[in-house]
Order: sequence, then structure tokens, then C-alpha cells
Amino acid sequence: MSVVRRETIEKLLGQTQDLNVTIFLPTHKTGEEGKQDSIRLKNLVQKAKTDLIDLGWKENRVDDLFKPVIDKTEENQFWLHQDKGLAIYANEEYYDIFKIPVSPKENYYISENFLITPLLELQNHHNDYHVLVLSQNETKMLKVAPDETSQVTFESVPTSMEEHLKFHIHDRSLQHHVGTTRSDAVFHGHGTDVDEDNKELELFLKHIENKVTKYMKKQYGPLILAGPGKLISYYKKANKYFNVLDETMIGNFDTKSIKEIVDESWDIAESYFREEIESDIERFNNLKGSELISTDISDVIKGAYFGKVDTLFVPMGFHQYGIFDPEKNKVEISDKMNGKTIDLINFAAISAIRNGSTLYGLPQEEVPENSGLAAIYRYKT
Repeated sequence: MSVVRRETIEKLLGQTQDLNVTIFLPTHKTGEEGKQDSIRLKNLVQKAKTDLIDLGWKENRVDDLFKPVIDKTEENQFWLHQDKGLAIYANEEYYDIFKIPVSPKENYYISENFLITPLLELQNHHNDYHVLVLSQNETKMLKVAPDETSQVTFESVPTSMEEHLKFHIHDRSLQHHVGTTRSDAVFHGHGTDVDEDNKELELFLKHIENKVTKYMKKQYGPLILAGPGKLISYYKKANKYFNVLDETMIGNFDTKSIKEIVDESWDIAESYFREEIESDIERFNNLKGSELISTDISDVIKGAYFGKVDTLFVPMGFHQYGIFDPEKNKVEISDKMNGKTIDLINFAAISAIRNGSTLYGLPQEEVPENSGLAAIYRYKT
């Protein structure tokens, strides 16, 4: 799971019970460290079991809670094809395990809520986008999803100039002598052979564009163009799809691998997917000095709980423990977790999600004013 959609987190929060366990573990795809991942997970589980027993749980009850997790992680195929981390959620009625593309801090969390703040960063990872690789030899389109890249197949349209010239020779620009092969064809008309070749190239790309636009209108996402500048120019001239990105990949991609193309395209796609984040950070900065923003943790926690927060910026890896009393509207800050305190950053994020706020999980240095929490409010108090 490389992208966590909001619905995923909302579904997870809907599974909470009186007591919930969250485990985060950095994992490794290969090497000696990868072989140790299962051992490190078992050690974390054992620590969580000990804490639950200290809270008064019977040993058999604790074993029953973790049994589905242990059974799943002991399957032969489980530790193959790992990503950078695992997120494990479990209570007596539910469990789920996510393979995630970020390396979390090794930790576990026992509370009245699941720990969801590390997942917020995954919302920033891209949704699907497409790359159209234009070439006279082989034009192809790639669908780049968070977890895999696939090639889109178009039927009934030539994907090379050779195929195009076999099936789309137009009388107005090209006359084919009867009885000759394609190699013996003679160009006629007022222009030069180069002009005729350019007309055929434009026509070739128009046919491609018709198929691509018809497909993309059902996908809606961004489309990145790659290929020689001349082909990109002709394609843009014919283009009717609204979300073709201005920035393109210029060059000959015939000999490049799919991975190389995708890696290069990400430099463009990442900027596109961060536009919304950057826009809201700019909005925060433009509101400085007003009552519509705050970086005071206690104030933001209260605002999130009572539905005042429009947009919440959450620093990844930052924790603030304490107690929130909604009846007294009072926040007490603590320097550690104990039987009474909770992770207030996580509590604010959960409250904001339940109240329909927009949330961004960001590195600490990207959060406005480098704060523990930052919020844009819906209204002044």
C-alpha cells in the first residue's frame, strides 16, 4: 500500500474497540537485515503482550488478540516482496497489516485509538498518472499506479509510423501506383517529400490522440508526454484532453526501460501532486497575524475536536503526550505515555478526520512555522 486514501483511514477508525494495538516496523527487501525483520516483529509483539498483561489482561486473552497477526506473518510468502515498513493494527475484533513505502520508527502503541498519524504521509504519495511515450517506432502509454506500472493497450490504432503508413495513406496527400508495394510509392502534390512526411506524422499522432483522449476522459488524472520535441509539439496541437501537463520529457525513449521512464516522469508528477499541499501552506502563510490560524498545540487539539479546523498540518514522527478533557475543554501536556495519557497529535488528527478536515502528514521542517501542529480554522472564535 503506497497510497492511503482517506477512506482507508476512516474505515480503520471505524474498527476501533476499547483497547487497540498499533505496531510499526521498518522492513528490508533483501540482505541480512531483511532476515531479522520477523524476529524484530516478534520482539515487538512480546513487549506489547507484556504491557497488556500489566494492564490486567489474562495471558490467553492476549494470545488470542495477536494470534491472527502471528499466523499471517509466519506464512512462507509473507516476508517476500516487502516494502520499507509494516503497519499492523489489531484489537479483539479486527486486524490488518499494511506494507508501506516509508520506513517508520520501530514502535508499538496501545490506546483507545489506533495510531494513524504515520499513515497521513502516505496520503501525499501519488495517485495514478499516465505517461504517453511518443515514438515513430513504438508509441506506448504507461499507467503508473503507486504499487505497479502497467502498459495500456489500444486496439485498432497504429502505434508506429510503419503501421500507420500501411493503413492510412490518404489520396489527398499520397497516391499509390497500382501494383506497387509501399516501398515503391511515389509522393505527389505541391509540397516537398518532407512536407508530406510531416502531414503523415501529424495524422499518425491525431489517431493516437483520439484513442488516448477517449481513454483518459474515463481516468481523469494527469498525463505526461514523453518523446522527441517535434512529436510532442504535433501531439499538443491535436490534443483535446484537459489534463496534459505543461512540463514534458524531451528525448528519444526507444531504448530506455520502463523503470527509467517512470523514474524520470516522477520528477514531473511529484510537483503536480504537491500543488494542493503547497497551495494550503501558502494560504496559511497569507493568514499570519489573523485568528484563522494557530500553531499552539492545545488550541489546535481543542479546535480539531470541536470541528473548528479546516486544514491540519501534522509533523511526521513527532509525538506529544497528554490528556484532553472535552467537558472542561482542557489539555494537559505530559512528557511520556502512561496509563492515562494519549498521543495528542494522533488524537487531533483523528478528531480532524471525523470532522471532515483536510489533513497533511509532512516532515517537521515543512509544517508551517516548524511547529508541532498547525491549523487553518474554518471560522474565528
